[in-house]
Amino acid sequence: VSHPASNRTVDSTSFRHELDARVQPDRLTFSAHATKRLNMRGIQFTPDGLKRIEDAVDRAEAKGSRDALVLAGGLALVVSVENRTVVTVMSRDSMQEAIVTNIDSAVFA
Repeated sequence: VSHPASNRTVDSTSFRHELDARVQPDRLTFSAHATKRLNMRGIQFTPDGLKRIEDAVDRAEAKGSRDALVLAGGLALVVSVENRTVVTVMSRDSMQEAIVTNIDSAVFA
């Protein structure tokens, strides 16, 4: 059975997230929300910066953390440690009076 391409919709962000998780299980992935925040705020990671964040997530995982606040320079990232997924990203400017909930640990990268 053939389906016209116009009738199919693909959420490319979800597909990318799933693909990343299967191809590179030890690497971080970014949720659609986190990706939107990164783009809105013009935040980019250097390879070294991303490695420091991944190492922080590894340390959190070793301690049994499930959801962590990773503080890296002027950024705060909420990470689902179990899924290795960055849920949201805040810059120093957007952290003013912010409250972070549903975390069980904080890690300095």
